[in-house]
Amino acid sequence: MKEIQLTRTFLRKPLHGVGLFVGILLLVEGLAWTVSYSDKASIVTRFGGLLPYISILFRGYILPEMCTAYILVTVINQYHIRLRLTSIGLTAGDISRYELSLLPTILFSFFIFNPVTQTVRFVMEQFPDYSFSNYWNQYLSDTFAWAMYFRYLMPVFILGYLIINISLVSDYLRQRQDAQEIAEAEAAQTMQKALALSATFTPKPITPSPYLSYLKGKDALGELDFPVNDAYYFTIEERFYYAELTKGRYLISKTLNELEAELDPTQFFRIKRDYIVNRQAVLNYAYWENGKYIVRLNTAEGHDIIVPRARMHEFREWLQNNQRPYADTNSLLVAS
Repeated sequence: MKEIQLTRTFLRKPLHGVGLFVGILLLVEGLAWTVSYSDKASIVTRFGGLLPYISILFRGYILPEMCTAYILVTVINQYHIRLRLTSIGLTAGDISRYELSLLPTILFSFFIFNPVTQTVRFVMEQFPDYSFSNYWNQYLSDTFAWAMYFRYLMPVFILGYLIINISLVSDYLRQRQDAQEIAEAEAAQTMQKALALSATFTPKPITPSPYLSYLKGKDALGELDFPVNDAYYFTIEERFYYAELTKGRYLISKTLNELEAELDPTQFFRIKRDYIVNRQAVLNYAYWENGKYIVRLNTAEGHDIIVPRARMHEFREWLQNNQRPYADTNSLLVAS
């Protein structure tokens, strides 16, 4: 994954920012009571008790600043929409540039949320004695000052970047989960195809025969004695000989020349110098190019073998003969 798709799952719902603000506020309030219990108790007493203190705190601070958080999230989300930010690179430099580009928006948001926040504060604190002059002087004109701006600067800066980074991490985790689910679905689909192909491979039952019936194979986990009819094909790679089974590839000790002499010729055919194939594993064949053919085997991964025209003629004749006559087999036994 080289980039993060900015789906903005967190930013699209401003109430997420409001909930984050309330959570931070409750945490700060709880810490204040823990660190300075006596000071907080005296404040509660000065306001006339716990309920009046909670009422003033809610009307004068919590509810107005919830509007601040709501508008801040909305402004940041609109910035993404207007500039059509849909993805960023998954590097420290790309993420830093992305977050730095949002700084002017956070700094400017004060001029958007402040009128709304102060209006809500005026309505909650002055109820029912409303005065326009009081509203204009104390809650609007006086609040558009550098002192008020810098009072809001650090809390808004912290809250804004918390929202941005939570949204970024949320998008990253969701994208990672989606990629994992897609990979698991593709793996399951591949497994189903492999099982379907394996179901078409029906090994010929083992019957008493003068031909080789079993082979010993070895892989990274250990050894296995397997019926030769379970092999899709035998091949050589870098001077080592292998049998390809449904269970995997196994190293064998016999050469292809030895196998060609010992295997049932009605069941196995040396299609070229480095391949002996099982009749039951042949899926189909087709002309390729320059007088060559492709023979497809029904292995789990769909193995293909390129065969020259001359050898292909013998191979087709071999396929057309379903099995060797029983009388010929007896004659070989008698002759031996």
